[in-house]
Amino acid sequence: MFRELCDYTNDPIEAMFVRLSGDPSPDKIDLGIGVFRDDSGKVPVMRAVRQAEQQLFARDLPKSYMSPLGNLEYCRDIEELVLGANHPVLLEERIVSAQTPGAGSALRAGAEFVHSLSEDSVVWVSEPVWGHQLEFFEKAGIQVRTYRYYDQQGSTLDFAGMLEDLRSMNENDLLLLHGCCHNPTGQDLTIEQWDSLADLVVETGAVPFVDVAYQGFGKGIDEDVAGLRLISAKVPQLLLTVSSSKSFGIYRERAGILSVIVSKDAKDIESVRRKLRDTVRQLYFMAPNHGAAVVHEILSTPELEQIWRSELDEIRHHVVSMRKAVRETIESANPGFDASFIERQYGMFSCLPISEDEQFLVEQHFHIYMLPNARVNVAAMNGNQSAKLAEAFAWVRAERPSRPQQVSA
Repeated sequence: MFRELCDYTNDPIEAMFVRLSGDPSPDKIDLGIGVFRDDSGKVPVMRAVRQAEQQLFARDLPKSYMSPLGNLEYCRDIEELVLGANHPVLLEERIVSAQTPGAGSALRAGAEFVHSLSEDSVVWVSEPVWGHQLEFFEKAGIQVRTYRYYDQQGSTLDFAGMLEDLRSMNENDLLLLHGCCHNPTGQDLTIEQWDSLADLVVETGAVPFVDVAYQGFGKGIDEDVAGLRLISAKVPQLLLTVSSSKSFGIYRERAGILSVIVSKDAKDIESVRRKLRDTVRQLYFMAPNHGAAVVHEILSTPELEQIWRSELDEIRHHVVSMRKAVRETIESANPGFDASFIERQYGMFSCLPISEDEQFLVEQHFHIYMLPNARVNVAAMNGNQSAKLAEAFAWVRAERPSRPQQVSA
């Protein structure tokens, strides 16, 4: 069986990382992977996380199995963090959650959950979207359709096109939305646009599937989920995935949740809970608990929560300042070019208005590596890298009869 497997190719994301690891240049720049780096280029561990780990270790907790639904204290913490403690969905007890190995597994489990109940449901995703998200739905047997979202060359949101496309949604179709800090564009919806979208969802009977992966990286912890709180209060049912990877800096611990919000007339919410439990059990049995336990320790300890909120706010301000620096360096190196879109977008990422071919030229000549759609991780950059990116962007945009023989390494 295995000897017949040959010529298996990497997907575009893995292929980029292979090229990056094989590049011998000492000055190569990785703007691909979605992590926050400080000014020294390191991925820091939050003080709140370290202290929470120490407290957990001191209590000598057991390592026995848990229910497939995972750490339910963590689930309740995250429900309140993203929806707000007084949200009607929580007060009416219309939500069922499972702890998952990050948001990726939550998306996969959510797709499996829906497909088992409604085989005709399709999922509508933004153009562009983070490529891995498509795989989770396709592997569950759900057809993927796209809606207009972002004009990359114009660096603008196409909300009118989005609404026009989504009017074709049918009842029980899934509408994949990024709760904040859209990946890969950084272009978010306004609260008014969230409101219009909620009305369209109610009109079509579609089911929003909201992915929250960067809470606190945009406008603030509560501000970033204002759209989610609005739409979940207006629509009858909704699926929600949340990742703790970025917000708590515990990337490799893989902590997240999948939540199902049911309508007020749902016949049996306990059956929904059992169905969700069996769905995740059949995929991976249960999620690892360490990351979830750390987050619960932070959110259930007022002093630690305050430290965490302060640290996350510091990270957010760093990202905002980096966006400003990237805009200024690009505009300085490209007279007449308007890079204001970088500063008005939110979160880790922005997409440069260059083609795929131009992106590879930047990679080959400047050793700057970006993921598809020329996605730049602004949160991983420092000032020197910003200047080099601006130089590369100016070079690739310039009309030139031939390639220069030498460029900066």
